[in-house]
Amino acid sequence: MLLADTYLDRIDFLRYLPRTDCAKCGAKACEEFVEDLKAGRKKPADCPDIPESLYYPFQVSLGADNLLPKFPCLSAPRPGPTGLVEMNNPDEDSPILISGNNIHTQDVLTSILSTTKSPFFLLFVDTKGDTVDMAVIYETLSGEQIRKEVLKSGVLEKVCHQEIIIPGLAAALGHDLIRSTGWKVIVGPICAAELPLFFGDKWLTPAT
Repeated sequence: MLLADTYLDRIDFLRYLPRTDCAKCGAKACEEFVEDLKAGRKKPADCPDIPESLYYPFQVSLGADNLLPKFPCLSAPRPGPTGLVEMNNPDEDSPILISGNNIHTQDVLTSILSTTKSPFFLLFVDTKGDTVDMAVIYETLSGEQIRKEVLKSGVLEKVCHQEIIIPGLAAALGHDLIRSTGWKVIVGPICAAELPLFFGDKWLTPAT
């Protein structure tokens, strides 16, 4: 069975390293250290410049292949629920994550979010069941659609900011969305499994 691409190879681990190539970890360069991390030959603590607060986010992202659900390449859209989901009792400071309503995308996101007790607002926009990459191509996801569904959800009335985080695969929609709303639009990672590193020390372990 041909499995769908969850973009694990697009996790930018290097982004979260000092990139000084200091060799204190025993690797010749940060790129080599990343390969050692992926292969299990080293752990984040082997780099003296990675703060301890990032050890857990690295652990989750590095182990994502065993965490994420496996599903076949899709020949047809698979729509799941739309609307706002509140994770871990979010408050007025909590981030707003935007995604599509493909049921497998939702499974991937909830699998990743289950690794933290950090609070989030998660808005599933109606992409007719397309995954985010396909939704951008087929234009079942647009900046205007995101604007409308954010306003419809009432999430901005629950927070003290006007900041949303869109998937990296929908980065092209960001400029139009900023122009039409004035909101702060942050482009998140391409792979959902990078979210722990993206949020860094705000990604709290469930036991914390």
